[in-house]
Order: sequence, then structure tokens, then C-alpha cells
Amino acid sequence: MTLHERFLDYLAARGWTVLRRAASTGPAIGPATTDRHSAFLSLYAQLSSADDACWFLSAADYAGTAENAFAWDAFRTIGLEAAINAADRQAVEAFWTRHLPFFMRVGGDYEFLALDLNSGRVVHGVEPEFEAVSEVACSLDALFEQVLAGGKAAALFG
Repeated sequence: MTLHERFLDYLAARGWTVLRRAASTGPAIGPATTDRHSAFLSLYAQLSSADDACWFLSAADYAGTAENAFAWDAFRTIGLEAAINAADRQAVEAFWTRHLPFFMRVGGDYEFLALDLNSGRVVHGVEPEFEAVSEVACSLDALFEQVLAGGKAAALFG
């Protein structure tokens, strides 16, 4: 069993909805993503907490075909709307060009996890300033390993 499959089983054991993708649906396609993220995306069609307050973005989310209240780039849009001037808008655009969100939480403060597409690191952002992030793990696999070992990132997933 792969690390990604073990992570899905971990979430399922905690009451998450884990709808696996059929093998015949082909590879997941998302915006400028990493190979490890694409491999993870290929495993599920839906991955959300029991209360639907947090979820992992799916290939359908990135394709714009999912029926979600939040677009995969909703926090980018919120940041652009809050920008006061052109320099702020440019900073928001630069951040989201480099970071790909893959997990969202809307119960309480809006939060996300994103991949830094340059380094592969996983960062955590919280409103009101989404772009002021902190590093959570050095890679997606390191995040999953940390959660499975009961590390502090496990708190994000209940």
C-alpha cells in the first residue's frame, strides 16, 4: 500500500468521505502541479470531512467541473478583491502563481494548504492575509508522513 493510500485510509478512519477514482478514469490533470500531487489526485474523486468544512481539491475542482461553493482559486480571488492598490494586486498574483492550493478549510477561519511549485514545500495560510504563510512540511509526502505519525499537522484533518 502506498503512502497516499495509507493517508486516504487514515482520513476514512476519521469519518472523512473518501470516494476513490476508478482506475479507468485516467490520470488526474490539474494546473501546473507536481508529479506526487498528480499521483495523489489520481486516487480520489472526493475527499472531504464529515461536515464538509474541509476538503482536498480534486481533479474536477481544478477542471472547474465540480459542484462546490468554492472555486479552487477562491482564496486568490479574495486576496485580489482585498488588494488596496496595484502593488498589492501584483503581490497577490505573484504568490498564487507560485503556490497551488490543494486543501481548504472554511469552518471558522478560512485556511488552506498549498504546494510551493518552485520548492515542493507545503505551506499553510489563514485569513485575513492568505499570502502570509508558514511552512508545514518540506513536501507533500512529508506532510502525509507527519500526519500518519501523529505530528502537529494532523490537527488540520481532525
